[in-house]
Amino acid sequence: MTSFAFVADDFTGATDALWQFRRLGLTGSLVTDASRLDDAYDVIGIATTARAAADPVPVVLPVLEAVAALRPLVIQYKVCSTFDSSPAHGSIGAVIAALHRAGLARGPVPVLAAQPELGRYTWFANHFVRSGAEVHRLDRYPPMRDHPVTPASEADLRIRLAEQGAGRVGWLPASPAPSEEAYRALGEDAFVADAQTEEHVRALGRLLLADARSRGGPLYCVGSGGLSHALASAHVAAAGAGKRPEPEPLAPAAPVLVVSGSRSPITARQIDTAERAGWRVLDASGGLRDATRGGSFAGLFAEVAESLGEGRHTIVQSTRGPARDPAAIGDLLGRIASVAVRAGLVGRLVVAGGDTSGEVVAALGARSLDVVAALAPGAPVCVLTSDDPAYDGLEVALKGGQVGGDDYFLAVAR
Repeated sequence: MTSFAFVADDFTGATDALWQFRRLGLTGSLVTDASRLDDAYDVIGIATTARAAADPVPVVLPVLEAVAALRPLVIQYKVCSTFDSSPAHGSIGAVIAALHRAGLARGPVPVLAAQPELGRYTWFANHFVRSGAEVHRLDRYPPMRDHPVTPASEADLRIRLAEQGAGRVGWLPASPAPSEEAYRALGEDAFVADAQTEEHVRALGRLLLADARSRGGPLYCVGSGGLSHALASAHVAAAGAGKRPEPEPLAPAAPVLVVSGSRSPITARQIDTAERAGWRVLDASGGLRDATRGGSFAGLFAEVAESLGEGRHTIVQSTRGPARDPAAIGDLLGRIASVAVRAGLVGRLVVAGGDTSGEVVAALGARSLDVVAALAPGAPVCVLTSDDPAYDGLEVALKGGQVGGDDYFLAVAR
């Protein structure tokens, strides 16, 4: 029986959400199509590309309705812990409004963006990001302030959601023992929950799970992997179950192919670190020019195949240099990855960038993904299942642009 379901607005966030449940011993699977939903797991997730959509509602609302048929206690709309969204792209507020219009949300929709494990905190409804030893307000954190698609001009998530059409948005202060009375007194369309610590996250999880169990239908929530962790922790604590042993460490893989459409400076530092360690780094722009002129990417792929054939870890990227069309880059990187994997050249695949991950996973014909290890918070390694034997069983890590230390790519290869 399924206790929890989530619908993710991108593929990188989807694997993070699944890991938060799986790491505490719940069974689960991440599928790529609503027709593959089933109730054989404690948690079921479905990944979408809603974050890249001008209007995410037609993308996610049918899926949110489909997972309700499994009658889980809670249905989470999984969003990024840096709240990547705007009125024009991947609007989280529009999804909240749609939940109310469709009669799915009965009462205020809880919103938890905080994920302390990743250095994401919410206080007085304002969101903050830790980078190294510094903590930045979201609208002053350069990668989000200067984001090419969804720049953060406001850190108060109540204002962000209201601007996106969520309606009236309230606030629930953080507490190790939050008041049930204060929670039930919230009368807005949604509320932003504060959290600075893991204790705050777990306490909110207990409150939400108690509410869900008192209802006749699922509780709809919105949040990051911190919300997934909150729900999983509360469920395990209520069941009296201990944490199951962590999976065995991954064996080293060679060669690793990284395809990166991420524009994040964090990903750029990871590429620089790998290059200094001897990895070959190739620019995707040549292949993109050939493809957009009606040609093929044969020249770029020949370089990729040569490098991988020599056993070298290889990165094909559009992270450096001027911005390019994200859809065209995603399509190109998906084709490069699929051809390289089919040729038997790839020991493990890494995809950097949320939108890019959706394109690449589609190119690999994935039916589902299951997490097998977490080399960094928010970016687990998964095993992909596909009807095509060339791709079935491939180990793949989907990494958001803001996620991972400078040595993330090196860790994936070890």
